[in-house]
Amino acid sequence: MPDFFSLLNVQFDWNEFLNVAGDSPYVAMWYIFIHGGWIAVLWVLLWGAKYLWLDYIQTKNYLKKEWVVLKVRVPRTSEQTPRAMENLFASFAGAHSPFSWVEIWIQGETQSQISVEIASNEGDVSYYVYCVNKMRDLVEAAIYAQYPDADIDVVPDYAKNVPQRYPDEVWDLWGCEFMPVAPDPYPLKTYHDFEDAVSGEFKDPLAVLLENFSRLGPGEFAWYQMVIVPTDQKEERKRAQAVIDKLKGTTKKETESLGMMILKLPITVLGAIINIFIPPPATKTKTKEEGAFPRMMAMTPGERDVLEAVEHKASQIGFATKIRLVYVAKKEVMKKSRVAHPFIGAIKQMNTFDMQALKPDSKKTGVSGTLLFFKNTRNTIRKNSLIACYTSRASWRGLPRFNLCIEELATLWHFPILIQVKAPQLHRTQAKKSEPPANIPFGM
Repeated sequence: MPDFFSLLNVQFDWNEFLNVAGDSPYVAMWYIFIHGGWIAVLWVLLWGAKYLWLDYIQTKNYLKKEWVVLKVRVPRTSEQTPRAMENLFASFAGAHSPFSWVEIWIQGETQSQISVEIASNEGDVSYYVYCVNKMRDLVEAAIYAQYPDADIDVVPDYAKNVPQRYPDEVWDLWGCEFMPVAPDPYPLKTYHDFEDAVSGEFKDPLAVLLENFSRLGPGEFAWYQMVIVPTDQKEERKRAQAVIDKLKGTTKKETESLGMMILKLPITVLGAIINIFIPPPATKTKTKEEGAFPRMMAMTPGERDVLEAVEHKASQIGFATKIRLVYVAKKEVMKKSRVAHPFIGAIKQMNTFDMQALKPDSKKTGVSGTLLFFKNTRNTIRKNSLIACYTSRASWRGLPRFNLCIEELATLWHFPILIQVKAPQLHRTQAKKSEPPANIPFGM
């Protein structure tokens, strides 16, 4: 560990410090501050100022962007599996682009998110994609490449057809965000797990969700949203490698950055002072033989499956993801269980006990009846935040984003297998498109 006092040309007299420390803890703190502690304080202030500026300039840039809502009608005769949707999400990853220092810090550029949604507006179930207008060509090309017979239209934002502020005399709202139970390198069950091992038949995990969405009546609106942001995946792969090393038993000790070491400077000084008066207990030194047995040789079949699943997810394209569910209805017809229970049940089909699971959040973002203090006020704040986040398709507000690979995304959001899904009000294309014959005669 470098000597920060000599590195920063700061003179610190231990004997003088010990003398003044006995008079008053405040005098000791002031002594630390003027003899090098100010560096940590300055570092924290600069760190906070950096993020305040980024938040301001990025919000300003975000509000200037032109966004479009694309309504996608699924082909009536389509028998595509979620594998086609996996390819579609892989194409969406082409939206990622690195930015220069000027673009980030002066212009406020950020990676533009794409929001994929399923909305039931009074039982009328439709698929939507929300994106920046300049990404429209990419999105449409990706969809047509996998679903040539799909219809895509630019439509008004359906999320603005309900009140945007609560409480409201006529309307009420319930909703939440979903969060992972385990670290995000652990994977969910994917569509491969819903294929029959004998017949090969695929059982669509979204079928129950679409069926219940189609049963909503007048005055009821239920919306399911996944906001995905393409990344360079450096941090995601780093986290995945840490989990893989832990499962293998080869965890590596991480080296601290210079900034973190400066932040820990006051704690290091205080620890050194304590060690002077209270020496630490002697610890047993491990011999080379201790812990040398390879972890891989002692793994159970289940542990090997987990390791392989984590490695498989780490090998795929991933997106920083946020999942929301919002249910808005008139008070006289609102019934939370009509939407919440089927949706949570559909999501739980992808959960596992030994790897990853998604659960609705009720502590920070979700409207909850179990709050003890100021329940109505807190729920009102959450309702307004949820509708604002949904309408703006915000990826930075609410819970932290988590990484999902394209297999997981394709499982959680895909066009239905129409042979299995019988939802009567699901929007489909009415006829198959085809090109004219090549030998059609032309007039002179």
